[in-house]
Amino acid sequence: MKKIDDIAYLYAAMMNSDDKIATTELESWYKMVEKRWPEIPKENAGSILKNTLYRLKSQNELERKNQIDQVLLGLKQNLKKLEIDNLAKDLTLLIQADGKISMGEISLAGLLKWKLGLNINFE
Repeated sequence: MKKIDDIAYLYAAMMNSDDKIATTELESWYKMVEKRWPEIPKENAGSILKNTLYRLKSQNELERKNQIDQVLLGLKQNLKKLEIDNLAKDLTLLIQADGKISMGEISLAGLLKWKLGLNINFE
């Protein structure tokens, strides 16, 4: 998987953690893609996220767990320290986007801290 596909899976998992995807969360995705990959048109960024959300929602719990493990392994192997720090900032903005913090987001943030050393700010 490419980095953007792995990051899209993280975004989709965070967005879906409370079973509601807010418009502000979607806007957070588009802003991050525009900042990190300015060459990717907004329509393509939307398609990447839409396809990722569809794949995530069609997976059972075990498949999601296995997929997130693969995503984290891929990111750990392919991201530099600065990219990991930037990802933590981007995911912090995503979590704060809808004004609510779900238990799923907290759990996923803990997993990201453990596997990647990501420090997500919940304030």
